[in-house]
Amino acid sequence: MDQRVFLTLLFVLCGAFNVLIIKWSNQQLVECSDGIWRRFQHPVVLTLLIFLGQLLCFFVYKLTYHFVSRRGLGADQDHILTRGSREFQPLSMLLPCCLDTIATILLFTGLYLTYATSFQMIRGVALIFVGLFSTMYLNQTLTTRHWLAIFTITCGIVDILALDVQRVDYDSKSLPHTDHNTILTGDLLIILAEVLHAFQYVYEEKHLKASDLVPLQAAGWQGIFGTVITLFLGICLHFVPSATPFNDNSRGVFDDLSDLWPQLQSNTLLVLGLVGFIFSCAIYSFVGLSIAKFSSSANRLLADGLRVYFIWIFVIMAEWEYINIITIMGFVILQMGTILYRQAIFLEWYRAFLARLQRTRYSDLNADTGPPPSSRPADVV
Repeated sequence: MDQRVFLTLLFVLCGAFNVLIIKWSNQQLVECSDGIWRRFQHPVVLTLLIFLGQLLCFFVYKLTYHFVSRRGLGADQDHILTRGSREFQPLSMLLPCCLDTIATILLFTGLYLTYATSFQMIRGVALIFVGLFSTMYLNQTLTTRHWLAIFTITCGIVDILALDVQRVDYDSKSLPHTDHNTILTGDLLIILAEVLHAFQYVYEEKHLKASDLVPLQAAGWQGIFGTVITLFLGICLHFVPSATPFNDNSRGVFDDLSDLWPQLQSNTLLVLGLVGFIFSCAIYSFVGLSIAKFSSSANRLLADGLRVYFIWIFVIMAEWEYINIITIMGFVILQMGTILYRQAIFLEWYRAFLARLQRTRYSDLNADTGPPPSSRPADVV
C-alpha cells in the first residue's frame, strides 16, 4: 500500500474513532459527586486529553531522534518521524494552540448537544474558511469551481441546520436535551469552532512549509502549550456558573472537575475508552500536520471529511439516529460541494498522468529509432 494512502486511511479512521468515542461517552450515565446519575459532560477535560495525546508525540519524537541520530550524520533526514529542519521556534506553535483550545472546547460542547452525523457534516464548513484564509495568507487563488463548491457546501450546511431543528422531535436517543434552541445552539457552536480551526490550519500550513518543521515535533510542542492553556481554562471554568444546557453537573458550572473522579469510578469501560482516545488523538494530530505540510490544509480537510462515511455506518448500526430522506439530501449536497472543490486536485492528477504518459510515449519512440547518428567525420581509407 502506498504511504500516502496508508496515512490518509489512518487519519480518517482515527478521526472517526475520536468522534464516536466522545459521542458514546456523552451518552454514558455516571454518578456525580452529589450522588445523582447524569450524562458525562466534560468538554474541557476531553480537550485536555487531546493535548495529552499530542504530548505523547513530543516524547516519541525525542526518543526516535535519539536513536536515529546514533546511526550517523544525516540519518534523521531519512526517517519519516524526524525528517525536517532542526531550527525550530516553539513559540510559533503558541497561537495555533490557543485557537485549537478554544475551538475544541466549543466543538465538544456542540457535539454533546447535537447528533454525531450532523457534527461531522457541519464541520465541512471549515473548507469554506480555509479557502478564504488561504487567499489572504498563502497567496492562493480561488477559481470559479471553488466558489461554486463553496456555495454548494453552504446550501448543504443550511439544509442540515434546518433538518436538525425538525428531527429533534422524533430522533432524540443520543441527545441530552430535546428542545429546538439547544440543538441549534450546538450546531452554531460547531460552525464558530470551525472558523477558528480554519485559521489554525492555514497558519500551521504556512509555518510547516516555510520553516520545514518536523510534524511530530510541532504536534509535541502543541501538546505542551495546549496542556498548560487547557489546565488554566479548566480551573477558571470550574468556578464559572452556567445556564442550561451547559450545566449538567453537580455544581451547575461549565465543567465541574469535582465530578470527574466519581464518574470514572462508576464506569470502568469509560476509562478504557478515554485512554484509547488519547492514543488516537496522538496519531490523528501527527498525520494531520504531515498532510498539511506535504500537501495543503484543504487536502487535510478533504481527507478529514471522509470519516463521515464511517460515522454514518456506525450510528445506523448502533441505532443512535434514524435515516431520513432530507438528511440524506443534505448529506448529498454537502458531498457534491466537497467533490466539486476536490476536482481541482483531480485536475492536477490528470495533468500529471498525461505528462507521464507523454514521457513514456517519447521514450518508446526513441527506443524504436535506435541509437542517434554520430556527428564524427567518417574515416578516410
